[in-house]
Amino acid sequence: MIVPVYNVEQYLERCVNSILRQTYTDFEVILVDDGSTDRCPALCDQYAAQDGRVRVIHKANGGLVSARNAGVLQARGDYICYVDGDDWADEKMLSFVSAKLAESPVPLDMVLFAAYNVFADHTGKTVNSVSEGYYDKARLEKEVYPYLFSDRRNGYRMGHIVFAHTWDKVCRRELQVKYYVRDERIRMLTDVPVTYECLLNCQHVYICNEPLYYYNKVNTHSIRARGKENFLTKNSYYVNAYLRSRLGGNNPDLDRQLNDYPVTMIIRSAMVALEKQPTFGQAKKMVRKGLNESGLLSLVSLAGLPRNPKLLMLLFKLRLDTLAMLLCAIKVRQANKKA
Repeated sequence: MIVPVYNVEQYLERCVNSILRQTYTDFEVILVDDGSTDRCPALCDQYAAQDGRVRVIHKANGGLVSARNAGVLQARGDYICYVDGDDWADEKMLSFVSAKLAESPVPLDMVLFAAYNVFADHTGKTVNSVSEGYYDKARLEKEVYPYLFSDRRNGYRMGHIVFAHTWDKVCRRELQVKYYVRDERIRMLTDVPVTYECLLNCQHVYICNEPLYYYNKVNTHSIRARGKENFLTKNSYYVNAYLRSRLGGNNPDLDRQLNDYPVTMIIRSAMVALEKQPTFGQAKKMVRKGLNESGLLSLVSLAGLPRNPKLLMLLFKLRLDTLAMLLCAIKVRQANKKA
C-alpha cells in the first residue's frame, strides 16, 4: 500500500492503523511524507520503528502525483493500492482482493471495488456503473472503454463509467510503473491519467461494488475537496494535454472521447458558475477568465461534436459569452427540473 502524506496529522493515525489491522497480513506499507510541516514526518517514522512492514520516504513537497510516483518506484509487491492519508481502509480490504485474485481463472491486472463517502452527518456510497464480474479485453472494449471520458448515451456528460480514483482499485505493479504520471504539474484530477491508462492496458479485471474504502469528505481543506467545481484552470489543460500525448492517435473512438473531455469540463464549470455566482454577469466574467487562463478551448475541435455542444463551444470561441451562458442557463434549469 502507498500512502501519500501531507499535513494530515489529525487523520494519519486512523489511516495507518486501518492498514496495519488488515486481516490479510502479507503486505508492505510505504508512507510518503511529501514535505509535511506538521507532526506527520515524526508519526511516519514511529510507525516504521514499530512495524517492519512500514517504510517511509521523506521528500520535498511536490504534490500528490509526485508523492505517489515516489512510492510506486520504491514498491516491491506484485500489486499496488493507495490509501490517502486522510482516508482509511476496511480491515477486510486486502483479504477480499486476495480472494478475488486467487479465485480468478486468469491472472488479473486490476480489481475495482466501491467506497463509502463519509460526511459529517451521514455516509453514502460510490459504486461503479457497470455490472459486477470478470472482464476480459473483449468485454472491456465493449462495455467500459467507450465511456471512460465521455458518455453520449443519455445526453452529453463526462464518462467515468468506472471512477478514476486510484484508491478504490488494486493494480498490478508493472502497469503502475509503466504508466505512472510523468507530468508532476498536475495537482488536481491526479487519478485520471494513471488510472485510465492502466485500465486501457489491462487484459483481465474484476469489478465489484463491495465497499472497502472510506473516503473522508469531512476534510474540506484537501485539494480534491477544493477542486470539484471549477475545471477552468491551467491544471485541466495539463491533464487534457497529457492524456492526448499518451493516448491520442491510436483509436478513433478514444480520440472522440478525448475531444469531448474538455468540452464537458467547460460546460460543467459554466453551469456551476451560474448556480454559485450571485449574478449572471459575475458568472459570465468568471467563465471567460477561466477560459482565457486555462487554454482549454484551444484543445477543442468542433468536428464531430453533437449539435448543442458544438454550438456552445463555437459561441465561446467567438467570445459570444452572453449567448453561450444563456444556453448554459437553460441546461441548469432543465437539470434542476429533473432533480
